[in-house]
Amino acid sequence: MNKPVYEKNMDALNRKYPAWAQRIKNIKKKKRNFDVIAEKSIMGDTILKVALNGKERYLCGKYAPSAVVEKWLSEQGKIEEYSPMVIIGISNGIHIQRIMEAVPKTSNILIYEPSFELFRRAMEEVDLSFLYQLDIPVGIIVDDLNDYELDMYFKLMISYDNMISLKCYLSGNYAGLFPEKVEEFTKKLREHIKALDVNWNTLVRYTDVKANNTFYNLPYLYEGYTIEELQGILPKEIPVIIVSAGPSLNHNITELKKAVGKACIIATDTAMKPLLNAGIVPNLFVIIDGLKPGILFQHKEISKVPMVTMTGVSVEPMKYHKGKKFFYYSGCPLEHKILFELGEKEGRSRILPCLVTGGSVATSAYSLGVYMGTETVILVGQDLALTENRTHADGTFQEKMDEIDVEDPQYFEVESVDGGKVLTRVDFKLYLDWFEKYIKLWGHITTVDATEGGALIHGSKIMTLKKAIQKYCRKEYNVKWHIDHTKRLFGKAGKEIALNYFEDSEKKLKEVGKKAREGLRYYKKLETILKKSQISESEIQNILVKIKKVNNYMEGDYMAETVTDSLMGLESVLRPSIYRMQKERNNELLDIAEQGKVMLFAISVGADEIASIAHETVVPFAKKQKMKQGYKP
Repeated sequence: MNKPVYEKNMDALNRKYPAWAQRIKNIKKKKRNFDVIAEKSIMGDTILKVALNGKERYLCGKYAPSAVVEKWLSEQGKIEEYSPMVIIGISNGIHIQRIMEAVPKTSNILIYEPSFELFRRAMEEVDLSFLYQLDIPVGIIVDDLNDYELDMYFKLMISYDNMISLKCYLSGNYAGLFPEKVEEFTKKLREHIKALDVNWNTLVRYTDVKANNTFYNLPYLYEGYTIEELQGILPKEIPVIIVSAGPSLNHNITELKKAVGKACIIATDTAMKPLLNAGIVPNLFVIIDGLKPGILFQHKEISKVPMVTMTGVSVEPMKYHKGKKFFYYSGCPLEHKILFELGEKEGRSRILPCLVTGGSVATSAYSLGVYMGTETVILVGQDLALTENRTHADGTFQEKMDEIDVEDPQYFEVESVDGGKVLTRVDFKLYLDWFEKYIKLWGHITTVDATEGGALIHGSKIMTLKKAIQKYCRKEYNVKWHIDHTKRLFGKAGKEIALNYFEDSEKKLKEVGKKAREGLRYYKKLETILKKSQISESEIQNILVKIKKVNNYMEGDYMAETVTDSLMGLESVLRPSIYRMQKERNNELLDIAEQGKVMLFAISVGADEIASIAHETVVPFAKKQKMKQGYKP
C-alpha cells in the first residue's frame, strides 16, 4: 500500500462522501480470486494490473496509459454541450482525468466501477482524490458500495434531451475480468434509454389530443372524486384482484364469481366487457389511455362500476360512463392551478395524488390496489405475452379475437409460467420488467400470478385462480359500501373556484396566443439585427431582455404551460438540438431565434385552437352551472 496516496484519497473522500469513507474502513477485505498489482509505466504513471488464473492483464495499458483514451477521444469527434459520458472502470483514473479535460464542462459524467475490491486497491495505490474535488456533474457508482443508487443517477444524468449524444468508455480489460457485471450494467443502461424513448413517444402520441380530452373532461372532474378517498380503505388482509384482458382470461373468468364480496376486484378497461358479460361486476375499473376507443365501453352495465381515471383520457369512455369517477393527477397545469387555489382556501393540500404507473393500465391498477391498503395482489389475465397467438381475451375488441402472425419479427421469446417459452413484444416486456421491479421494491406485498398462462413474472407466486381465491379470499368485506360513502372533490366553495377558472379559460388562452405572437416579433427582430453588417450590442441586449420576459411568462403561466403540454410532438424535434451550441455567439443567437420562432408560432396556433375547444366545453358548462346554482357573475 502507498500510505500517503491512500491517506490523501481517504481525506478527499471523507470530505465529499463521508459515509463511503466509513464503509471502506468497515467492510472487511474479502478473499479475492484475483490479485491487483501496482507498478510504473514507461511514462512514469502508476498503473494497475490484475493477475487472474495465471494471466496478467493491464487495466489501462502497459506502456502509455493515456494512448488508449486519446484514440477514443479522437474517434468521438466533436462532443456536444451537455453530452452524458458513461465511463466503465475507474482503474488508475488517468482516462477519467483526460476525458474530463476534453469534454465540455456541462457534460454529466457517470462512472461505474464493477469491483469494490479493485476500487479499494486503486484507492491504496493511485491518486484518485481529483474525483472527490470536482465541481462539475460527476456521479460515481461502485458495486457493493452504492450500486443501489444506479437508477437515480441514470435519471439525474441521462434524459431524453441528451441521450442522443451519450458517449460510453469501457476501460481496458474490464469486460474480460468482470463480464457479468459489465453486461448487467450495459443492459440497465440500454433499458433506461429504451424507457426514455418509449415514455417520450407515449407523451408525443397523446399530447396532440391531451388538450382536447382535458377540456372536455374537466366538467367530470368538477362532479368527481379523488383517489385520495380510496387510500387505505382496505384492511391489509383483504386481497385486490387485478383483472386484465390477456388471452388466458377466457379460461378462468368464471372463477372470479367466488371472490365477489371477499376481495376488491379492479378491472382494466379492456377487461370490463368480458367481466360484465360473465355476470361479474368489479368494484372499480381503471383507464389511462388518451386514445382508448369507445367500443370497449358500450355495455349497459358499464356505469355500475366506478371509474378510476384522469382528465387526459379519451372523451368517448367518459361519455358512456355515467357512474362515479375517481381522479388521479394528470399533469395538467390548469387542473393543478384550480386545486392549488382550492387547497389554499381550505388550508390543506387538495392536489390530486399521483399514481405510480409503468405505462399500462394493468400496472396502474396494481399501484392502485397497493394504494388502497392491501398486502396481497392477485393478477388475472396478465399474460404479457401472446398466449394462444392472441393479444387479448375474446369479447374485448371483438367477440372472437383473431390469431396474429407469430412470424412477425417484432415478437420474441421470454420465459413462460409453465417453464417453457412464450412469445411477447416490446411493450409487454416493458410492463413485465415494471412488475418485477415493483414486486421487489414493495417487498411487503404478496403478488400472486393466477393468470394461468403467459409470461413468467419473477417474484410472484404462481398458482391457479381457484387456489388463490381459496387461500386469500377468506373474509367477507363490503368494498362497495366504502366506495359508495366517499366524498366529492369539490364542495360549494371549491365549485365556485373551478367554475371561475373554467369561465375565464378562453380569455386566458387568447392572452397566451397574444403573448406568443409578441415574442415571435421579438425573435424576428433579433434575426434582423444579427444579419446587419453593423451589429449594435445595445440593440441585441434590449431585444434579449424583451424575449426573456416573454419566455418567463411562458414558463410561469399555468395556461401557457397547458398549451405547451400539447406541443410535445414539436418539442421532440427541438429538444435534443437545443444543446448543440454554435462556436460563434451570433450564430448561436440565430439558432436560438429560429427555434424560438418555431416554438412561439406553434404556441400561438395551439392557444387559438384550444381557446375554441374551451369555448365549446368548459366556458358554457361554467355559465350554465353558475346560472343553475345562483352564483353572482
